[in-house]
Amino acid sequence: MKRYFFLFLIISGIYPGLCIQAQNIGPEVSEFVSKILLARNQSNELLHKHSWTSRIEVIKSNEILNIMIEKNQYDQQGQIKRTLLNEQGAKMPKAFLIREIAESEKENLEKLLYGLRDFLKKYNLPDMTQVKNFISAASWQVDAASKEFVFTGSNVEEDGDQLTWRVEDGNFSTTKIEVHTKFQGDEVVFTGTFIRMKNGLNYMAFAEANIPSKKIILQLQNYDYIQEL
Repeated sequence: MKRYFFLFLIISGIYPGLCIQAQNIGPEVSEFVSKILLARNQSNELLHKHSWTSRIEVIKSNEILNIMIEKNQYDQQGQIKRTLLNEQGAKMPKAFLIREIAESEKENLEKLLYGLRDFLKKYNLPDMTQVKNFISAASWQVDAASKEFVFTGSNVEEDGDQLTWRVEDGNFSTTKIEVHTKFQGDEVVFTGTFIRMKNGLNYMAFAEANIPSKKIILQLQNYDYIQEL
């Protein structure tokens, strides 16, 4: 529905790149926002009916430390059940003392991995209330080249954080998010790229979290979405 994009420009008198506050929008753009919420809600419902595979790589100082492949599926309580399919780690040193240190580092790395993954998941705004709160407080920008709406907000989930959320005006689906935040005191830069399936499922296909102070990068790929129900 490209007409919403052009209506936004005509009615609001906005030139490409100009940023405005969400509360200043007119009824036509409010309808566009309603379409975004509807598309997000439908996608969330579809996601609960699918299983998918995820691949996580942990990279430190340009060296791959760990690769983990999991199958994911929602249970009847609405929680994600993860099944480990394969894991490959760096070879452990042979010396006993060095091996002990390496095992300890691996445990700390796993805690970081799982903790950061759960922490960043909320920036995908899975809950409809989160989406509404974010949009109501965000500023707007129109990307004339990609014909996307760009929402930018701060203090979204943590004090001092910033979230940029890009939505295309055809199917009202998320195309990309960019996050600047802190996790356990460290700066984190997180980006996620999304894909929309023909049935309307809009999912994060690739994501990368960079922790410069630790020289650690986490890369995530989600794929093989299969409808189970």
